[in-house]
Amino acid sequence: MKTARLTLSLVSTAALLASTTTQLSAAVIVVTQVGVSFSPSTVSAAVGDTIRWNWGGQGHTVTSGSNCEGDGMFDGDLTSGSPSFEWIVPASVAGSAVDYFCAPHCFFFMTGTINVAAAGPAGDINGDRIVNGGDLTVLLSAWGTTSGPADINHDGIVSGPDLAIVLSSWTN
Repeated sequence: MKTARLTLSLVSTAALLASTTTQLSAAVIVVTQVGVSFSPSTVSAAVGDTIRWNWGGQGHTVTSGSNCEGDGMFDGDLTSGSPSFEWIVPASVAGSAVDYFCAPHCFFFMTGTINVAAAGPAGDINGDRIVNGGDLTVLLSAWGTTSGPADINHDGIVSGPDLAIVLSSWTN
């Protein structure tokens, strides 16, 4: 009976907090190829955001790397047959700059940069860089499931240890 009351209390608290908390979702950031340039050439993004490059004419690539040398993180075509290319920003690049270029036009300085924000605190499930009611709501909604971002400790189930991380990282 105590467990049921505790769960109901947590769910009620999460619902109340969530109603006063804005939950941010991943953004789609659009970069357009114009002639031999990317516009804008520098963008800011967060982990989980999607960068979408749109084709503007001729044959181009979007290739990660610098000094006209690919690093293998991503490589896509921008052509009439592939008019857009998307890349989802992974956690592995949090807090860094990701350079990219067009392989055929790199020596014409057709380059760009994605500045990726540093990762939020442990327990920031919804990616808004704070741990609050929005994160608790996501966690409780996923309680008992076996995958997803609410499994903060990556043990295969959303449960008490994940809740402990959220509560110990609470930021407002």
